[in-house]
Amino acid sequence: MTSAHALSVIVPTFNEENYIGACLEALLREEELLHEILVVDNNSTDRTVEIVERIAVSHPAVRLVREPTPGAVHARNTGFDAATGDILGRIDADTRVGEGWARTVLDYFGRTDTESVGAVTGLSNSYDSPYRSLKGWYMRRLVSKGLLGNEQRIRNLHGANMALRRTTWERVKSATSVDPGVHEDADLALCICAAGTEIAQLSQMRADVSPRRALTPPGEFSHYLRAGIRTLERHGAMTPQHRRLLRLHWFTHLGAYLAYRPYDPDRHRFTVRRLIFGGPPRTMPVSAAVA
Repeated sequence: MTSAHALSVIVPTFNEENYIGACLEALLREEELLHEILVVDNNSTDRTVEIVERIAVSHPAVRLVREPTPGAVHARNTGFDAATGDILGRIDADTRVGEGWARTVLDYFGRTDTESVGAVTGLSNSYDSPYRSLKGWYMRRLVSKGLLGNEQRIRNLHGANMALRRTTWERVKSATSVDPGVHEDADLALCICAAGTEIAQLSQMRADVSPRRALTPPGEFSHYLRAGIRTLERHGAMTPQHRRLLRLHWFTHLGAYLAYRPYDPDRHRFTVRRLIFGGPPRTMPVSAAVA
């Protein structure tokens, strides 16, 4: 280790055989900076476990942990509790961290002027996306205007690209929800803020994520948004402005769904077949039954 801090990265996973290999490959580019990588398997029935175990043979930092209770929040909690580092990174199985991701996290928490910050989250673009360049340009514009990144304090965490101090987790763990009908990352963020601890958004903490969430049908996406309402209501944070923003988010998602529907990421082009029949939707990380 080249830092006073030890960074553990937790990766909850369920049936991610098409993504977990590339996820771990990206992390392992900074293997010398990582204390450990914990892949928490949540009852996968495909080749996810086989792939992780094969990679772990040549990379001892990779460790497989199992959590039988279904739900990303249970896998996350098990990973956080099993980790032995004092900094807990958390990404999704379809995340590919960018160059210098671990160094950015360690350097930030290693500074003497960041002691009030208990968690950090970064910025993400999409891979396998025909709109990657446009999104990257827009994100850079927002950063240059000070609307994203720049270590500004925010009240949210992006579960696909975040890290927190172990002391922060231990402080708020008992307050977090395991309700499958809430957003576990937003709930964690609101618990952290309620404890008087700051969250910073870092411009250089970059990751690429799959755009497959855009393929979620608008009806199912409505369940996801209702989970956002439940999360805010749980913390007494729901306001008319939040409701308007969530409503706008639905229309924004509808536009993204229509834009992505004809695109085949395997063939890297738009097809008539995809336009008519669509592609496989992503299962959203909340329960529609309770959302």
